[in-house]
Amino acid sequence: MADIRDDGLVVSLPGERFTPFTAAKKLGAVAILESASFKKGRERYSIIQLDEAFRIRQKAEGVFWELHGKESPWPDSSVRDILDVLAQIARQNQHTAPDLPVPGAGIGFLGYDFVRRCDKVHLAERPDPIAVPEAEFIVGHLYLIIDHYTDIMHLVGLNYAEHQIDLEKRIAEIRRRLDDLDFTYLEKATEPAPFEVVSDDSLEERTFKEGVRSIHDHIVAGDLLQAVLSRRLTGRSGLSALEGYRRLRSTSPSPYLFYIDFGIYQLLGASPESLIRLRNGIASIRPIAGTRRRGRTAEEDRKLEQELLADPKERAEHLMLVDLARNDLGRVCEYGSVQVEELMAVERYSHVMHIVSSVTGQLRGGL
Repeated sequence: MADIRDDGLVVSLPGERFTPFTAAKKLGAVAILESASFKKGRERYSIIQLDEAFRIRQKAEGVFWELHGKESPWPDSSVRDILDVLAQIARQNQHTAPDLPVPGAGIGFLGYDFVRRCDKVHLAERPDPIAVPEAEFIVGHLYLIIDHYTDIMHLVGLNYAEHQIDLEKRIAEIRRRLDDLDFTYLEKATEPAPFEVVSDDSLEERTFKEGVRSIHDHIVAGDLLQAVLSRRLTGRSGLSALEGYRRLRSTSPSPYLFYIDFGIYQLLGASPESLIRLRNGIASIRPIAGTRRRGRTAEEDRKLEQELLADPKERAEHLMLVDLARNDLGRVCEYGSVQVEELMAVERYSHVMHIVSSVTGQLRGGL
């Protein structure tokens, strides 16, 4: 049964036969936001983007959009950055399926360097070795939203001022493809994943130690609280990005799995945490810091948990992140509304356990 809501179209279907990955592969998904731990009670939905409408990307020169392979500057020159553009796009379908997590502004990423557009942070100009935009989002016409609580799938169609399609016709096509789903092509791979390291940007020991000393000096001077000496590993594999994602979700099931196909490059990963969540005006951050491996037995698991919670270094790092979360929410929430809902609980995942807290606040009006 189709439910017409504003400019959108919503069709609900039984979903017992499908996993997010089987549906995504069969339908040629552009992006996948999947939860592999929805039994925890928080990660209820998985979201699959099926049809691309257009793209938005942030470059040093400004915001650009791409339609049918042609890129041009975003027509509204008053926007400051990609966040303003995404807000404009999201408002077009804000009343479509408000009870479902429909990504009306698309699915994409903000790069680390984008922070310079959000805060007074000076970043040295460096060459970009991978030539990826500061931020890029794919705005979609069709989304398949899987409710893991009810085993119901919702096909949600969205149109935009910038581009429209026949939503009813397209949804009918997708329903036919779901009815014809053949599971034989999803047989479990038995071959090991070939991977050849092309370059390893690991720092030499002397350079690494100098970096650690420099960071320590900056912390003592009050310039920063925490820093990471990062590295880039580049490799070559015969696997497709989607097959790499399938193997990742099998070996490391996580609350937040993602796959986005930008054409010339793909992003995929698995994470136990979300950066921030906003629901009904309540902003929440769940700091995660402090890690131990899972025990081989239940008794060893409990001992590792006790050791983790008693570790002064792990506790100090975690409490620092809780304070940072309180500070971040305090900048955008109503005065006095920020509170720590949960402090230093231990959550278990497939391979590790983490210390987790929950900080919430009421978002200020007008934001």
